[in-house]
Amino acid sequence: MDKKWRIAVVGCGLIANSNYLPEVKNMTNADIVAVCDIIPERAKRSAERFNIPRWYGHIDELLKDCEFEILLDLTSIDAHFEVNLKALQAGKHLYSQKPIATTVKEAKILIEEAKKRNLKISASPIHMLRPDIQEARRIIKEGIVGKVSFIRCSASHGGPEYFQFRDVDPSWFYKPTAGPLLDLGVHALHQVTGLLGPAKRVTCFSGISEKKRIVRTGAFDGKEIEPLVDDNTLMLLDFGEATFAFVDTTYCVKSTKTPYMEIYGSKGTITFTRDPEKPILLFLDEREKGIRGWIEPIYYWQRVQQSCGVKDLIEALEENRDPVLTPQHALHVIEIIEKAYISAREGRAIDLETTF
Repeated sequence: MDKKWRIAVVGCGLIANSNYLPEVKNMTNADIVAVCDIIPERAKRSAERFNIPRWYGHIDELLKDCEFEILLDLTSIDAHFEVNLKALQAGKHLYSQKPIATTVKEAKILIEEAKKRNLKISASPIHMLRPDIQEARRIIKEGIVGKVSFIRCSASHGGPEYFQFRDVDPSWFYKPTAGPLLDLGVHALHQVTGLLGPAKRVTCFSGISEKKRIVRTGAFDGKEIEPLVDDNTLMLLDFGEATFAFVDTTYCVKSTKTPYMEIYGSKGTITFTRDPEKPILLFLDEREKGIRGWIEPIYYWQRVQQSCGVKDLIEALEENRDPVLTPQHALHVIEIIEKAYISAREGRAIDLETTF
């Protein structure tokens, strides 16, 4: 009989109930044995809804009382480091929602703790497991679009209070331990560095653009929020050899029709559209082959589930390999975020030290 990996989930919010819990429950080689949330009633509801045998109101109770092998950290950003460290110290393999920590120092502590205990970490976001991103990476690697000059990537929306229906107060998104860089920027930064490799320098402009926010939906409709963290951050990454990436990561984009990412090379352009039916378009300009125009890359894929990182972590454990979503990549992104704020404050380009 094939092994079933025992999994505990910490954090029973929207993404847990909408994605991870139902998706992992359908995995043939995984068994969710417990859920945990700082709001015990929420943990109880999730346990009952998904027929999970145990629920807890505190991670310490979970780790003391329940036998399992993998912890899924689906808590809020400011809780990730504490939850992740406790899981590793208890000898659990770890899948963490983004980011795994909020500082370079914290991320290094997690990586060292895992190394010391021979544990594996899979670090969301999941983009490097997406077939469309993998296809773009192939196109770049094989030189189909030539030498890449720059990538433009947008990771912005109108703010969590603007469009998301929530039963909890979204004010925490505007505290120094959160903000659009840690909430949204990680997505763009994982994609551009996943496609081009580690960045060498970062230059950034950042500040608070909207001094007052008003919750538009959910249980806290009408509440006013005063941002304590920058809501508008624009950065330029230098990858060497005159290859750059421009990334916007803000809570200041109420709506847009522009592609969320475009990659510009000497022989063509890759466009990631907002059309789910045509997610990638490719422009090629090769005079010697008589090609000049827009085409759709010919390949097929299924949209990956949010829990694909959990699936990959289990496969990595069974195959004795590293997960695709490495903590070293997450560390590099966290360093970019940390130094982007320094760049904005000091008005200069900052060198990056980490790699992956």
